[in-house]
Amino acid sequence: MKIKTIFIKLIPVKVMAAAALIFLSSCDSNEVDPFGSAHLKVVNAAPNSGSQKFVMANIPYIGNLDYLEHSVSYHDVAVGNNLVSQFRDENDNDLYASEELDLDDDKRYTVYLTGESRNDAEVRLYEDNITAPASGKAKVKFIHLSAGAPANIDFIDAQGNNLALNVARYNQSDYSEINAGSLGIQVRGSGESENLAALAATDFAAGKVYTVFIAGSSASGYTISQISHN
Repeated sequence: MKIKTIFIKLIPVKVMAAAALIFLSSCDSNEVDPFGSAHLKVVNAAPNSGSQKFVMANIPYIGNLDYLEHSVSYHDVAVGNNLVSQFRDENDNDLYASEELDLDDDKRYTVYLTGESRNDAEVRLYEDNITAPASGKAKVKFIHLSAGAPANIDFIDAQGNNLALNVARYNQSDYSEINAGSLGIQVRGSGESENLAALAATDFAAGKVYTVFIAGSSASGYTISQISHN
């Protein structure tokens, strides 16, 4: 999977606060606390979306996100409630999906664009925990982001061992610690034997924290992707 390094311009907190107040004058939903800080990673998990930019009430936009691409690192953002958060087409700035998000101080989050089309596109937020795993282990959680897969799915390894079972659509599993090393992953409908998708043997490094998610459908193609959080 190709990963772009995506840059945003850092601006002083006072300037950010002023910009937030200007935004608030045109959108009363945003309740920005410019003195708090959260950490945000952004992922495009919508197969037919084209290149997207992510815009939120209190940050410069994060752009050039093609399908399955993500910001490499977390971005520091102000916290608050009902923060209007949008994915917009990179080329013409047309709105693709919008949601109001709540961010708490000193938390880490990943926001995903999901859906097979503009009509069912959604902005979805998941909290991350990057507490280190035990020595020699990697830590991983699994998310069901596929609009076309069965409502509940199982993640298993290439040897048939269970990793996360009965994960409901748009839900995430608990974190699991796994032995560091190379691991292949398959996804099936819960209780089924046929693979919907497979992730070729991929490195899971000791001390690292990951998310593995499935996106897509039979029409757009199912894909399993891995994201590193530290």
